[in-house]
Amino acid sequence: MAPVRRIAQALLTRTLLMHQETELKFVGDERALGALRQSEMFLDFAGYRNATTVVRCATYYDTEDHALREAGYVLRVRGEGNVHSQTLKRVGSGELVTRAEYKSEIDGIRPDLSSIPDSRARWKVTHLLAGRSLEPIFEVDTRRTRVLLTPARNVEIEAAIDTGEIRLASESQRRIAISEVEFELVRGGMNDLLATARLLTRGLPLTLSFLSKPERGFRLAQDESLGAWKPGRIQLRSAQTADDALASIIGNCVRHLLNNLDAVAQGHSPEGVHQMRVALRRLRVAVSLLSSRQRSPFTGLMNEVRDLARELGACRDKEVLLNQLTLPVARQLGRDDAFEPLVLRLEQARDASWQGAISWISSERFRNLALDLVSVMQQRPWLSNPNSHRDMEADAQGFARAQVRRRLLQSRKALRRAGKMRADDLHALRISLKKLRYTLEFFDSLEARGSARLILRKISRLQDVLGDMNDVLVAKPQLRTILAESRADDDATAVSLAGGMVLGWHGRRYATKRRRVRRRLKSLAGMKMLRKAR
Repeated sequence: MAPVRRIAQALLTRTLLMHQETELKFVGDERALGALRQSEMFLDFAGYRNATTVVRCATYYDTEDHALREAGYVLRVRGEGNVHSQTLKRVGSGELVTRAEYKSEIDGIRPDLSSIPDSRARWKVTHLLAGRSLEPIFEVDTRRTRVLLTPARNVEIEAAIDTGEIRLASESQRRIAISEVEFELVRGGMNDLLATARLLTRGLPLTLSFLSKPERGFRLAQDESLGAWKPGRIQLRSAQTADDALASIIGNCVRHLLNNLDAVAQGHSPEGVHQMRVALRRLRVAVSLLSSRQRSPFTGLMNEVRDLARELGACRDKEVLLNQLTLPVARQLGRDDAFEPLVLRLEQARDASWQGAISWISSERFRNLALDLVSVMQQRPWLSNPNSHRDMEADAQGFARAQVRRRLLQSRKALRRAGKMRADDLHALRISLKKLRYTLEFFDSLEARGSARLILRKISRLQDVLGDMNDVLVAKPQLRTILAESRADDDATAVSLAGGMVLGWHGRRYATKRRRVRRRLKSLAGMKMLRKAR
């Protein structure tokens, strides 16, 4: 066989063995799923076809230390009747709605690595395990109802409604519920899938989610099912275009945002609120990588992002004032009784801000924002101006270097101004360093230099102190508002005294932190990477 023909046949074989899933998933309670299925539009798109329902049990395998998951793979064995199928999925590649998977039929319920149809994937997994045994980590029982939708000519989308549970293989009493619908593209384009999903979920409490069943299962295994979610490293390739790199970065920010919904809405996790705020800041920095002309289609979307950030920010500010500024002072002084009236008011203000944040992220407005963000990543409106094509077709490596250089220059200027230690200049420096930090993290896989890692550590240390100082500055007007509102109350004097002690305590610490900032400013300003930025 001629070499070209052999290569073509190998590529064709590999394509047939690897299935690409392109889908959008929405989570909600069973009432929302029932309303979806009975809606007039859903029935119309289904052409009143009969749905098919199957009950499936799947077991997910990994090593004791979750080596497959750490490497970006999940391995599942699923039984349907007397037939067992094995699926190896590649996850964490940066794609939000598309992922690769390799399927094969096997004998029995134990994994059979030799049956993985793709030789490259089979070698990687076998080499990764290096003889270590695979153990069942968790089981997923689902009742899946499928129906094919035809919302438009030449467009087919499979709707799969799943209910059931995920439970640990070793502790069956630890479990979480499944209640979701997946829309998988069968025929048509990504825009068709987005438009159909938006139409069908409009007005229903169904929220876009990128937490897969395996991810939820592993988080349950690690007792993190309602914990905060931090973003993983973004894997970019130098051969990518700037356009593809930016889409991957935005996708990572969107995943970071949505994966913390449960931590906030159900877990009331302050760290979850913090991570959602970080995700929104990272998203804004990602958009700022574009020129002002390329950013113009984002104006409305960024306004929504800022409004959500303000709501979450108010929640975090009150949480910090209560738990990081007031309660530690009460404990240090041994005056819990004296602080009780103030703490009661702070708890009431904190609870009200929590309700505001949860209402925002549970609203139709947030659900639309999530879909708009995914649409941006897929449709790439920064290419709508013909003059921007040339910039975005440049290689990702060159794009990364230009963006890092720009942020270094901005931070160097901010460092010089901050030397006078004025509050406004220190705040501007804090913002500038955040932008530099996120930009370095975005392009870490392309710019893996020791100097970049070192400057990130120094930035982080300085940001910690600047953040503490900013918390004190933000707390002052909040405390003054609470003192003013309680002026007519019987315990107004106690509230005022406790508030004064909080401000006085942190005022003394503020002066100490200013001296620490001076030292860290000098250390950061002396770095070669900043001094030589041109």
